[in-house]
Amino acid sequence: MRNWNKTGKIKAVILVIICIPNLLISTPIVPNFSVIQSLIPLLFGSFALPLIIKVNSSISSISQTLENPNWNDNPLTFKRPLTFYQFGGWFMITIGTSMIIGTAFRFQVFQTFGFTAVMFGTGILVGIKLTLKWFK
Repeated sequence: MRNWNKTGKIKAVILVIICIPNLLISTPIVPNFSVIQSLIPLLFGSFALPLIIKVNSSISSISQTLENPNWNDNPLTFKRPLTFYQFGGWFMITIGTSMIIGTAFRFQVFQTFGFTAVMFGTGILVGIKLTLKWFK
C-alpha cells in the first residue's frame, strides 16, 4: 500500500465500497452445485482472455503493449489492455468473497454463486499470465 499512487488507492476504495452491500445484504441462494460448475468459469476466464487479446490485437489499429499489469495503472487506458482485465479479475474475486462471507455470517450457508465469481476472477488473473506467456 505504501507504493500505491492515486489511481491504486481509488481502485482499492472502489473495491471496498462495492463489497460492502454484499456483506450486509446477502441471499442464501444454494442451488444444486457441482465441482464442474466452478471449473467452467475458471477455464473460461483462463482461455478466453488470451483469445480475446489475440483477436483484438489483430483487428485493432491502436498500438497496444502487453506488459505485466501494475496495480497503479489506470484500467481505462487503451494502450495497456491487461490492466483493465486485472482490475476486473480482482473485482470478481472481491465481489465473490464478500458474498461468501456475508452469506456465511447471516445465514450460515455457503454461497455457491459467490464461489463461482471467485473462480471466474481467478480465471481472469490466470488468463493474464497465459497471455503474457503466449505473446512473449
